[in-house]
Amino acid sequence: MPRRSPAIAAISLLALTCACTVTRPAPAPAPEPPPPATAPAREPVAYTLSPVFEQDALVALQVELRLRGDASGLTRLQLPEQWGDARELWSLLRDLEIDGATAVSDDGPAVRKISAAPDAPLVVRYRLVSGFDRDPTSEDGQPFKPIIRPGWFDVFGEALFAFPAGREDDPATFAWRGAPAGFHFASDLEHLAGARPGVVGDVVESIVIGGRDLDLRTDPSGQVRVALLGDYDFKRDAFFDLSLAVIAAEREFWGDKDGAFLITLAPQKKVEGQLSLGGTGRSDAFSLTMSEDAPFAELRHLLGHEYFHTWNARQLGGQAEGPAEGAGKWFAEGFTEFYTWRLLLRAGLYSLEDFVAAWNGSLVEYWTSPVRDEPNARVVADYWNVQAVSRLPYRRGPLLAAIWEQQLRQATGGARDLDDVLKAMRARVQASPVKLAPDAAGVFPPVYRELGGPDLAADLERFVVQGATITLPADVFGPCVRVVTIPRRDFERGWDVGATKAAGRVVGLRKGSPAWRAGLRDGMTIVGVSGEAGNSTVPYVVDVRQGKRERRITFKPEGEREIPVQQLELAPGLTPERRAACARELSGA
Repeated sequence: MPRRSPAIAAISLLALTCACTVTRPAPAPAPEPPPPATAPAREPVAYTLSPVFEQDALVALQVELRLRGDASGLTRLQLPEQWGDARELWSLLRDLEIDGATAVSDDGPAVRKISAAPDAPLVVRYRLVSGFDRDPTSEDGQPFKPIIRPGWFDVFGEALFAFPAGREDDPATFAWRGAPAGFHFASDLEHLAGARPGVVGDVVESIVIGGRDLDLRTDPSGQVRVALLGDYDFKRDAFFDLSLAVIAAEREFWGDKDGAFLITLAPQKKVEGQLSLGGTGRSDAFSLTMSEDAPFAELRHLLGHEYFHTWNARQLGGQAEGPAEGAGKWFAEGFTEFYTWRLLLRAGLYSLEDFVAAWNGSLVEYWTSPVRDEPNARVVADYWNVQAVSRLPYRRGPLLAAIWEQQLRQATGGARDLDDVLKAMRARVQASPVKLAPDAAGVFPPVYRELGGPDLAADLERFVVQGATITLPADVFGPCVRVVTIPRRDFERGWDVGATKAAGRVVGLRKGSPAWRAGLRDGMTIVGVSGEAGNSTVPYVVDVRQGKRERRITFKPEGEREIPVQQLELAPGLTPERRAACARELSGA
């Protein structure tokens, strides 16, 4: 899911020395050199966040920045502009005021040019209103626009905080103030009050959540917090325990013992036939949003995937921003998928059957994808615009990881696997004084090669750049699992989904399709759907209304085209001892 590259605070100490020679009749002893001079520390940008109520209903969030203007006398203030698929976020700001300026002008809708005396103290104030005029539902997908409801809020920093452009590495502080008793708050920005110094980039890349019913829990160490809003079909205790188990498993893999971390969970209202689970990783937190009927079993993958983003791609080389962001998603998201399944199995949170099912679901999505063979340039162009395109890196990456791990093991006689490569990448990034590549996807190939793997240039060109279909070798997972090819029909609902949603009735139904043969007709109103999008083997159940009459239509959403689909098959007749050995082999333990 989306992540902003980390802002890294770096302080350079520049030693100034004088090399002078003075001739005198009777030279005196040379004076002691002056002590090294350092640039004065920049005053922190101080952020304050407060709730705004009208008649006991939350209506906005008030933001205040206190900062020194640039030494040039011209400070460019960057307003919230774009985050995920949300655009024109500056339109949600109200009553923007800037104290201490001699003049303020617009440089487009998202930038304010502030003229003031050099290093003048400035105060910026504004309110942020909600991007939703209702409670979000499972039809909204993952909401990147700010959610501010009468009793709660859930907002990403990218949609909330303005900042002085070019000064993301400046020190920063944060305070939450003005909330009435009983209105609770949680944010990874609270970590800035501890031993870890904070910078402006940390504020921008953050999550804030609050409300009267916010349930905030902390693990015994005081390091891990879970903040929950909403009523779900699972118990909150179970979610808290699962969160701690996932965190413990992934920290063990990386050898990390502790560190402040926050998980936030905000609700989406149920819509019949629609499930939604999504998450976004932060540097020391991740934000989850899901429909209140989300199945608990699905949370294992969601938690595992989002927490692994603590390391990938941030600590392995970072991730490109802007137009090139999608270029390395095959590694940032695809390898994260690979390791999510691997580490859940290693921790005992997945069974062998769960592991195989996770892979098989991914393989079905890959082989039936309408954009399977699109080049990586399409991912760069349409990652935020076309859902099928955004899913492609998640499905390509695990296939490449599995193939390249097999090749590495073969090349090194089983001495090394991908675990060694990722840990070596992290060590290299930690030891390097400069960024090694535009993103972690650029760090991976040379480290892989140095640890004994083959040159990946040809594979990257063919499978990533050009987008050729990736086929798993039958023995890529070893003797415990075989990869087989099973033909199936392509998935076809039968109607135009987008036009139907816009019109509020069935539009574009293909005559002769399974839906048409089962009785669906143009003009009917769909009131509920259940099935598995993309899977033609699972029956589709559609509840429709025509006039005053309601009926249920059931059909197999099979198209006319037959598609080969790779699947994993667990070896039959495994004894308990062999099952345990297979779990170790497949999880890389």
